[in-house]
Amino acid sequence: MDMYVIHPMHNLKLIEDLTIRPNMHFAMIACGLFIFISGATITYSNKNRDIKHMEFYKKRLSRVLIPFYIAYIIYFVIKVISLKNIYIYGGVPKWKFIWTILGIDEYLNAYGIKTFSLGIGEWFLGCIILCYLVYPFLYKIHKKNKVVTFIVMTIYYIALNINYSKFNFTIPSHMNFLCQVYNFYLGMVYVDATHIINKDKRNNFVYLLILTIPIVIFFYFYKPIINIPDNFKTTIVVISIIISFNLIEPIIANSEVLKSIINKFNEISYEFFLVHHFVIYQVDFMMNYQRINGMTTLAVVIIDLLLTIILAIIVNMISKQVYKIFILRKDMYGEKK
Repeated sequence: MDMYVIHPMHNLKLIEDLTIRPNMHFAMIACGLFIFISGATITYSNKNRDIKHMEFYKKRLSRVLIPFYIAYIIYFVIKVISLKNIYIYGGVPKWKFIWTILGIDEYLNAYGIKTFSLGIGEWFLGCIILCYLVYPFLYKIHKKNKVVTFIVMTIYYIALNINYSKFNFTIPSHMNFLCQVYNFYLGMVYVDATHIINKDKRNNFVYLLILTIPIVIFFYFYKPIINIPDNFKTTIVVISIIISFNLIEPIIANSEVLKSIINKFNEISYEFFLVHHFVIYQVDFMMNYQRINGMTTLAVVIIDLLLTIILAIIVNMISKQVYKIFILRKDMYGEKK
């Protein structure tokens, strides 16, 4: 079978040629950005104050797990109805449902550990939850000695990636929490660095032109494979993209329409992430995985997008009601993180 055909419904060669480059993989970049931004936003919201561990865990885990549970229940019902069978897990031991409750079932599934995963949140959800668990510790040592912490974390990251194959991990390095926690940490560091970047954005446009954007362009178009670990290349591009968007942020801020669109999407971005894959799976299943042409593929993509947005809004609305039922603080959902 052609390696570019999936299910075998869609010929994805054109899309893959555009998004999977010799030195840049868009999916890896997106995940790195998400994790970097998570570290930055949490640090920004906790800046100059001590973290109370239990309050932090309650706040963050409630924010990520409640929508996950709701999405999980919805997809479970959909799968049972579609397959006309309630036994959809293939004899997984009942005790392993604890991994689903903790939100790390798909992450462990990526290690080859059989769980009750339905693919919701993929490996990424478990990875970011683990980042949240270590955040109070990272925040404390970073606050105590920023230079030493940065040096130690960077040496750790370099050593781990260079020697990754020696550890016999069954999970790719870009999916491994032990690697991604560095991008999370860099988001924390970035909060401290923003006062330098923001000091005079007009002058900093020079850096935008001669450094960050050229770096991204270089990694996208340069065809010979650069012989360094992929995670290094991803981290370099992620930092360049973050700095670039920071510098052009005033342009976005001056557009009320653009700001409104971004703010609206931000409200459902996490729920969008949770449901998008199972919408794709379900639509493909309902089409019996028939091979389709380019125009039909485009129509399916549009349908997938619309259904994902609708379902994300539904999960978001139900989550808000659940937060109210459990009398969680109002800012747990509405506060910008």
